[in-house]
Amino acid sequence: MMSHPIRGRAGWVSLALVLLCGLAPGLSRAIGAQDGDRQLWDSEFLKKRPPAPLANAPSTPPRAPAYRRTSPSSNARADSPTAEVIGITIWRLRPTTSADSRDSRLLLQEDGGTAEWTHERVEASTSFKAGDRVRLSIESSRAGYLYVTDREQYADGTSSDPYLIFPTLRIRAGDNAVAAGKVIELPEGSAFRLRPMQPDYRGEQLTVLVTPQILDEVQVAPQIQKLDGALVARWERQWSALTEHFESVGGAGQPYTKLDREAGAEGRLLTQEDGLPQSLFRLAATPGRPLLLVLPLRIAD
Repeated sequence: MMSHPIRGRAGWVSLALVLLCGLAPGLSRAIGAQDGDRQLWDSEFLKKRPPAPLANAPSTPPRAPAYRRTSPSSNARADSPTAEVIGITIWRLRPTTSADSRDSRLLLQEDGGTAEWTHERVEASTSFKAGDRVRLSIESSRAGYLYVTDREQYADGTSSDPYLIFPTLRIRAGDNAVAAGKVIELPEGSAFRLRPMQPDYRGEQLTVLVTPQILDEVQVAPQIQKLDGALVARWERQWSALTEHFESVGGAGQPYTKLDREAGAEGRLLTQEDGLPQSLFRLAATPGRPLLLVLPLRIAD
């Protein structure tokens, strides 16, 4: 998984996560035109965001991006009236060049000083390299409380102990409340580094959980903390659901923007007119039951 618990310097953990931003009008048409499914994205995600203030609303609505399905069509739950969406944008960092905008850059403390890096969107199925630096943006269509755990994955199919990478007191002072339009950016002002701790390392497995109430079994700690593996296995057994996965066509490679910074770092609430996430995960949901998404982040051989 990511090279787990904070190894050494604060803010450096090896992991693989996921991010997000939102949905927009016409998304149902953009997806439905490709796979013939009757999607209800407007009511499931976009319309749960607040409308743009009239003074800021554009004269013509922005064109919805096209998305392509990456999950089997057999996973479709187009008729589910209670489906919910988790949007994730994974940012992979690369060395900054003079052509990169100020908004896309991040200054990081590294061995021997500081270095400047530029964010670029990648798809959730991307094969990463050992040493890659990543960040995540996550948004939920349902209000609740966000928990993200991470485990290293090994060549023989086994995994490490799970670690709770969010919430921690280091990020938003432990506030893990989410809602449509509210983006959680991980980590805050830093990056996760995918650092193998043993030779047969094959990547990370993230479990993204949105619960209706705060979990009594989890106490927010100052830093990343190890969890009981049986506890996380029970969550996954009880709350896993059929999931559809869509990727923004042409979104991979796009840089971090002023809007991404305002939503993630500055906490601006996104509206129905704002930008969308790179990866969308539509989960069959039951009212009052947590949403749970398992997301693998793979390292190339």
